[in-house]
Amino acid sequence: MKIAGKTDIGLIRETNQDAFRIAVLSDGIGFALVCDGMGGVRGGDQASSAAKRIITSVIRENIKPGMLDDELHDLLLRAIFEANHHIYETAQLHPQYTGMGTTVLAAIITPTCAYIGHVGDSRLYQLHGGEFYQVTRDHSRVQEMIDLGRITPEEARLRPDRNIITRAVGIAPDVDVDLLDLQLSPGDRLLLCTDGLSGLCSDREMGEILGIHPIEEVTEQLIAAANRRGGYDNITVVVIEN
Repeated sequence: MKIAGKTDIGLIRETNQDAFRIAVLSDGIGFALVCDGMGGVRGGDQASSAAKRIITSVIRENIKPGMLDDELHDLLLRAIFEANHHIYETAQLHPQYTGMGTTVLAAIITPTCAYIGHVGDSRLYQLHGGEFYQVTRDHSRVQEMIDLGRITPEEARLRPDRNIITRAVGIAPDVDVDLLDLQLSPGDRLLLCTDGLSGLCSDREMGEILGIHPIEEVTEQLIAAANRRGGYDNITVVVIEN
């Protein structure tokens, strides 16, 4: 298993409120995490950094060889719930952080399956057998409009409210987490990213870059592609090759 990650401030923002973490844990199990903070400059930084620290710590301290599917799901939930509690309580105690939160996309990866915990609009894609497709479903206002048939995915990219998310970690006492199992085959590649990439680059372009470049170059190439299209947001990319 190979894992690579990179974050970039982009061309417009003055700070980078994204955060990520990658690791290979015991017995070759991979771990990847992408967070996109919200709630003002300090709030976004605080929320994404806290989520990265807490989720990574809980996973590292509790992952064990031979864990069953349900146990891995429970571990992801526990980690995200602890991050949610900490961020929410911090905002209650410190008014300058009121409303802060973060997306979370966390993955525990074995040679045969990726176990995913997802909140917000950071995305997971899979490249399998030459086909590239989005695995997660955004928790966003425009996604709800797409589901209702009011707009198309292409129209959603142009809407001014495309960045409004309907779920985030830390904005309420409780959080609803999507849990997914993704079957993997040898040679599959996974892409985890914030909307600084997916909001600027088409699925076709991301899939082409993911498919033709060595794993060590993919993160740089994807970030460069987003910056060529304006770099309007922070850009974070994690790539995994099974």
